[in-house]
Amino acid sequence: MPITRHFLDPSKPALLNAVDYLISRYAKGDQLDLSKVILVFPGRRAARRMLELLVQRAGAKWPALIPPRMVTFTRFPEMLYPQKQQLADDLTQLLVWRKALYAVPQREIRAALPHRPDEDSVPAWMALCESLRKQHNELAAEGLEFDEVHEKLAQSGDMEEAERWKALRRIQSEYLVQMDDLQLWDPQAARLIAVQMNECQTDCDIILIGTVDMNRIIRQMLDQVADRVTSLIHAAESEQDDFDEYGCVKADVWENRQLDIKIETTRITGSPAEQAQAAMAELASHNGIYRADDITIGVADDTMVPTLLQSMADAGITGQWPVGLYVSETRPFRLLQSLALHIASARDDMPADFATLSDLVRHPDVNEWITQNLSNTLNDDDALAKCDIWLSELDQYMIDHLQVTPGEMLGKAPRRILVAEVCRSVEALLRCLVADAYSAEYSGSAVGKLKPQKAKPVRKSRQRTLDELADASESSLTQQLEQRRPLSEWAEGAVRVLATIYGDRELHSESAADRGIVECVTKLQDLNEQLQRIPSAALPLCSASQSLQLLLKQIADDAIPPEADKNAVELLGWLELTLDDSPVLILTGFNEGKVPESMNSDAFMPNSLRTRLELTDNRRRYARDAYAMTSILRSRRKVVLIKGRTDVQGNPLSPSRLWFAADPRSIPERVRRFYDPDYVAENTSTAETVVENSADSMPRLSGFIVPQPVDVPAAPTEIPVTAFREYLQCPYRYFLRRELRLRSIEDDVRELNAPAFGSLMHDVLKSFGESDFRESLSTEAIETYLLQELHRESLGRFGRSRSATVSVQLKMLESRLIAFARWQVESLREGWHIAYTERDLICDDFSDVNGRPVNLIGRVDRIDRHEPSGEWRVLDYKTSEAAEPPNRTHRKKDEWVDLQLPLYRLLVKSLKIKGTVHLGYIQLPGDLSKVGYEAATWSDDELFTAETLARQVAADIIDLKIDRVTAMNDQRYSDLARICQDPVIDRNIPWLEMWQGR
Repeated sequence: MPITRHFLDPSKPALLNAVDYLISRYAKGDQLDLSKVILVFPGRRAARRMLELLVQRAGAKWPALIPPRMVTFTRFPEMLYPQKQQLADDLTQLLVWRKALYAVPQREIRAALPHRPDEDSVPAWMALCESLRKQHNELAAEGLEFDEVHEKLAQSGDMEEAERWKALRRIQSEYLVQMDDLQLWDPQAARLIAVQMNECQTDCDIILIGTVDMNRIIRQMLDQVADRVTSLIHAAESEQDDFDEYGCVKADVWENRQLDIKIETTRITGSPAEQAQAAMAELASHNGIYRADDITIGVADDTMVPTLLQSMADAGITGQWPVGLYVSETRPFRLLQSLALHIASARDDMPADFATLSDLVRHPDVNEWITQNLSNTLNDDDALAKCDIWLSELDQYMIDHLQVTPGEMLGKAPRRILVAEVCRSVEALLRCLVADAYSAEYSGSAVGKLKPQKAKPVRKSRQRTLDELADASESSLTQQLEQRRPLSEWAEGAVRVLATIYGDRELHSESAADRGIVECVTKLQDLNEQLQRIPSAALPLCSASQSLQLLLKQIADDAIPPEADKNAVELLGWLELTLDDSPVLILTGFNEGKVPESMNSDAFMPNSLRTRLELTDNRRRYARDAYAMTSILRSRRKVVLIKGRTDVQGNPLSPSRLWFAADPRSIPERVRRFYDPDYVAENTSTAETVVENSADSMPRLSGFIVPQPVDVPAAPTEIPVTAFREYLQCPYRYFLRRELRLRSIEDDVRELNAPAFGSLMHDVLKSFGESDFRESLSTEAIETYLLQELHRESLGRFGRSRSATVSVQLKMLESRLIAFARWQVESLREGWHIAYTERDLICDDFSDVNGRPVNLIGRVDRIDRHEPSGEWRVLDYKTSEAAEPPNRTHRKKDEWVDLQLPLYRLLVKSLKIKGTVHLGYIQLPGDLSKVGYEAATWSDDELFTAETLARQVAADIIDLKIDRVTAMNDQRYSDLARICQDPVIDRNIPWLEMWQGR
């Protein structure tokens, strides 16, 4: 007996038709008993909607509704035959494919895999095994194995490709053997056996809804229960010859079907953003005629979903995509992802590095947990006082010390204590991954003692010492995380990590973020339980980072649906639209490659091979989508199809071939409309038709305002001489940096930046200037002293765990110091002696142009006295890569831009210096030939103008005159660029003209 085919009214949505059919067939009196009915759908969304419609229709008329069982097409076959062995789930299949991949000698599979992925490369072997699993499942669903592909290719003369599939067959054979050894069934093999043994049976009515394409094995399974199967076909009965006996579309009919999509139903736009705007314009054009649940926005291209949702939000419309959130977007997932990256950064038995630790502790939940930890564990009062700003302290520690990995803590308390406790908190989190370290009292911290002490010598035998070192190495946390353990053990550890962070947290169901936390933790717990059921022989031995990668990959793409919102306009994917029942559809992404879908780049089975094997190919996909479009156009009151000319990257797109399945006489007009750049459909107006905007045609300023100064401090009583350059450059930045003391702390510093490089050089030269060696005429002695000081300073700042970049920079400093030593001896022979080094000076008799007293302060790097003549020179060390002369750094186009050196003349008066005073730099650039003294050559008149300008600037600083916010040309190096909105062309600073000052 063949399967029963029942045709549904094509002018009415398919699901509404299906409800009518079920009622007419199964309703008896006030009973609507569907308990012996199995409804089979292509996707889960249609099943949920069917239940809603059944409940609505049953109402008071059939109060005793007993709903049917509803399943998706992929899960339906297992309801038809008895499972004599446990079926392997997707993860088990993947792991067994991995086991088979590495069980086969490399020489036997070289034709297919010349370079088999390393077992430690989890992403590589996972991708390969997933591909093998996919090919196996698709071929097995058509009753084929890899060797049959080999035979067909060999028969066609494609011997190279045939040999590849022969090698793949070797892996497949090993996979099936491994499954037998584990006493598990591959699902596709189980279905094939059920068909061969004629085991398919059911006592239920099976009703197929919207299943217009199916594989060979399922057809054979349905044949064995054909008397219980009905296929509901959403088409007129007059079209019955267009469908086969299973209710599937006939590809040869539908690929030549003339759809005649009306030109006026389409909208032609440019980019995805313009497609979204066109969709908003269509929504606005309905003027409230339809409710939100009467309208569906179809999404043929999933990448457009964020753009559509943002455009809807901008227009004041709530949009809802069935995939509210992917697990990979949740906070627990990202926490474990950061943890995996941190663990993977460990190298050569060294702990995981500071860079990835810095990323990990920025996770908001880890940050909160560490803050709580610190408040409970810190004993040092000064460190406890900085508990709330520990992240800034960590960043500053990393900038100052540039340690590659946590080890001996450097620097001064309380920062050193605070950072050490942060590192220990991260170690405590890592220990959750290792059962032994988690359950036992653990002391193997990689964080060194805060105050290292010399160990007392203990006499031991050499062998005993080596054994203890080996035991310590094996028990260290780093070593334990690198040990290869069963995947199930690491899964339990991952659950412990999340329990540690989230166990005591109060979560709220109305919060999307909290729902994401619950869903992610639940899915990881389910995965852990699943792993406990997998035979241990199938579980790979992995390190902690490898295991976390594998675990996260399994749950990354799982969807977390949003909370239902009856006022939201629903967004649905293309394949869901044929079973959607809303009367209005606005379809976006109506372009070739999306509708119909095309696949031409499959590495194993390109489209030509698929056609030869009678698998799903582009021809069958076109037929499926042509039918879907026909069904949609017939059953909706209104359909609008929006297509774009370019993708997000600006690459050109083509219109869907379905649009050209029309009367040949209309093809030229269709081509012209799409490819004519001057043509824009009349309804493709922007979202401004939805959201009212001002009619003002003036250029729109940025919606973000440069912040107006508030809480202005009292006028300063002293001004650093370095502040004058900042004010001359930008008064607003001066205020932010000097008076509000704003600064950014870079968290990704991997090398000495310019200030740190110069600071280290200054400290070494300061020590030299205070030592007896400043009077030495021995170049070698000065070199030795300077290099020893550099070594001592660098050891104190950076410890021994340094990056290669820092080591290279220290070598650069050595070269400059050696060149300095040669110059220093020459300078001393000329009669110049160091009189002062790194002196903090103050000028207390300075006043602004209005006569208001204000002190000048500053630190002078070095002051030399020429013994023969009694002259003086005030010097500033310059470690810039290029040796720019003082005149170039202080003046631009004959205007003063920096007053530091001229104001040094006023500062040194406090030292009672008499005689001629010279100003200049000691240049210490990368070009060692330029190391030495470079004098400033300003005249007395020029220095007088500098002093006059300084008095004016001092007045402006006291009054806090802000007449401009300068956009810095070199935005990359401006730490205040975002506050000042440097990248914005038309900045919005409404307060600037009205600013009255302090």
